[in-house]
Amino acid sequence: MIKVIDIESKVRTRTPEGRVRSVLAAADEGTRVQVSIEELDPDKTYRAAASDKTQVVYILDGSDARVKYTTAGQTSERTAQRRAGVYLEPGEEATVTASGTPLLLLLVTVPKHTGKRTDVASPAGYFFEEAQLRSLVDEKRIRERTFWVNKETGLSGAWDMQLGRMMYAPSGYSPRHVHHPSKTTSITPEHFYLIEKGTGEVKDDTGTLPVGPGSLVWIPAGEWHQLIASDTGLDYIEFQAPFDFVTTMDHDPLGKNWYIKGTDDGTGKPKLWVQS
Repeated sequence: MIKVIDIESKVRTRTPEGRVRSVLAAADEGTRVQVSIEELDPDKTYRAAASDKTQVVYILDGSDARVKYTTAGQTSERTAQRRAGVYLEPGEEATVTASGTPLLLLLVTVPKHTGKRTDVASPAGYFFEEAQLRSLVDEKRIRERTFWVNKETGLSGAWDMQLGRMMYAPSGYSPRHVHHPSKTTSITPEHFYLIEKGTGEVKDDTGTLPVGPGSLVWIPAGEWHQLIASDTGLDYIEFQAPFDFVTTMDHDPLGKNWYIKGTDDGTGKPKLWVQS
């Protein structure tokens, strides 16, 4: 059954850098994915230490953060604003330092996925700014998405996760669909939405649940689901891991089609994004 978690209701635990809320963890939901929200105090530093897992640190709110990261054996430093972040492969590390104002960070951690062969010998992490990434629009022009991490867009060299932002127009909706493991893995994909703006509802086979800002919609393995925006539209973060799954839609076959925003296929329409 789908569960809607109210992030604000999660207990804030004091840390040397600020406060942290655990939103998803194996102990609570039986998931392989860890999701936390870090409230970083001014002039404090959050450290994403090197581990055997893949990590994303994303700036939900704040400005002029100093991001220092080591990927593929090289260390770089950037000044980052809201809606930027860093993707880290196992063994890589990063620090995020707040300037004179606090930062709100989204922290996502997943196990390394080794079930699907990659053509990249040593996948490496990277810094990203959401506004600089390519966006896609759907067949009906009611949804728009921007991937931060995705093997098939060339952003990541591995299949560990798919992560990015999705926006729905007023009354926009997804097709009713379900995700299953692909032929190359026995791991059923993990899936969640983190709503930042707007209201709507999520449907499953048992009924409908309201969602709004601060909702994390946790979709268990093999659950049919559909997300529908109210007249406010929706702006949210979408996650799946590993990025090694197939999707079935029961009544809207065009719902799987995505097009590269700002391109032209020669007929005045954007180019179709071809995915495996």
